[in-house]
Amino acid sequence: MQPSLRDQARAQPPAWAGETIQPWDEHRARAMAAFVTRDYWTDQGSVNVFRVIGTEHVDYQGLSWLEFLDRGKRMEQNLALHAANPGYYQETGRKIPGMYYRSLDGLSWYVGADGNHRTCLARFDFHGRGMTTLHGVTLSHTVADLDLFGLYERLREVCLERRLVERIEPHREMLRREDTAGWKLDHYLVSLQMSVPDGETRLLDAGAARAQLRALEAPARRRWWRIAG
Repeated sequence: MQPSLRDQARAQPPAWAGETIQPWDEHRARAMAAFVTRDYWTDQGSVNVFRVIGTEHVDYQGLSWLEFLDRGKRMEQNLALHAANPGYYQETGRKIPGMYYRSLDGLSWYVGADGNHRTCLARFDFHGRGMTTLHGVTLSHTVADLDLFGLYERLREVCLERRLVERIEPHREMLRREDTAGWKLDHYLVSLQMSVPDGETRLLDAGAARAQLRALEAPARRRWWRIAG
C-alpha cells in the first residue's frame, strides 16, 4: 500500500517543512488602508502555494508546515478527501469550498477566510509532483503608497512631539474601476490633508509632504501654509 501524504512528509520532509507559518498583520493592513492606490480582487485566480507564507487564523500561526500537517484541527478529514480525490488540487476551476488569499505586496500571500488545511496539503502534494500553482482561488491584493505612508507617520510624530496645531490626515479619491465577471481593480489617488483649526486646508502629494516635513523639523520654522508649495 502506498504511504499517505503525511507519512511521506514525515519520512522525507522538504527543506521548507520546518518553516514557521507567519501571522497576517491586520494592524498594519488597517493602518495602510487609506494609502492603497490599487485594490485587486478575483475569485478565479492562481497562487504559487510555496509563496503562501502565513495565515489570518490564530490557531495555526507559529506552527511549522509539518506540525500543521500533523495536528491541524481538520487535517484528518482533509487527508481523507485528498486520498479519495488528489486531482482536486490540480483542477483549474473555482475551488469549492472557496480558498482565500491576501497579499500586501503580491509576492507573499496569507490564507484568509478559508483554505488553511488545503494550502498545507497542496504544498506537500505539489512538492512531490514538481508543481507550484493552485488554480481557482480567490485573491485580494492591495498596493499601498509606502512612501506617503511613511511621511504621514513621521509628520504626525513631529506635530505630536512639538505640540503643533497642524492636523494631518490621509485623503483618498477613487479614480476608476476596471472589472468584468469575477474580478475588479480599483484605482485611487492618495494624498495627505493638512490643516489647522479654523484655517486653511491643503492636499499634499509625496513631494509636497516631504518639503513640509523638512519645514516642520527645522529649528525656526515658518507657518506651514506660507511655505507649502
